[in-house]
Formats: sequence, C-alpha cells, structure tokens
Amino acid sequence: MFVKRRGQRAKQAFQHSYAVNYNIDRDWDDISLRFHRMFGGLGIVEVTEHLLEFRSQPPSVATGISLDREGRLLANMPLHSIDSSFNTIVFDEGLTSLQLRGPRVHYTYTVPSELLELRNRGD
Repeated sequence: MFVKRRGQRAKQAFQHSYAVNYNIDRDWDDISLRFHRMFGGLGIVEVTEHLLEFRSQPPSVATGISLDREGRLLANMPLHSIDSSFNTIVFDEGLTSLQLRGPRVHYTYTVPSELLELRNRGD
C-alpha cells in the first residue's frame, strides 16, 4: 500500500513557484504527491506504490495519463504509442503540464484547458 508522507522536496516545491525535476527511482513519494496535486479535482486519480493514473470523466474532454514506477508511460491514446522509458519527471510551476525525460524520450503531457477551467472554478 502506498504510504502517504510529505517528502521534503515536495513541500519545498509547493511553497515556491518553479518547475521541479524528480528522479523516478528515488523520488516516487514526492512524484506521487505532486501528481495528485496536479490532477486532483480534474477526474479520477489513482496513486499506488507502483502506478500513477489520471482519467478525465465525461462530460469533460477525454484524456488521461498513466505512469508506472519502472519509468513507463502507459498511454491511453492508441495513436500515442511510446516505446521508451523515462527516468525524470518535470512538473511545471503551474501544474498544467509534466515532462517525461529519458535516454530516448522527451514527452510532454499538458492538461487540456477545459479541465483547467474546472480547477479555476473549484468544481
């Protein structure tokens, strides 16, 4: 079971406005906290010790992203097949996008503006 704890880097990142780089191997707890904060209230968010998953809910725009602790992107979109692994996750300061970086991949997921409107309204 995923143990919820506030990592020092996550707390610092929440108190400051800047992009934060996390290493998938050593910063999973901090990544999990940041992921939950980024997607909380925008749809279904599942955080475990092995998987991070976000899925929007109708009637919102259909989107989602799933990441595992092995550094794999589990794409929900058939046309977005990515056959690479990543070792770094970068969250932008506004929690509107994240980048997955690895030896052969640099992928950016951006939260659709329709979902960001939910955050701004507080729905």
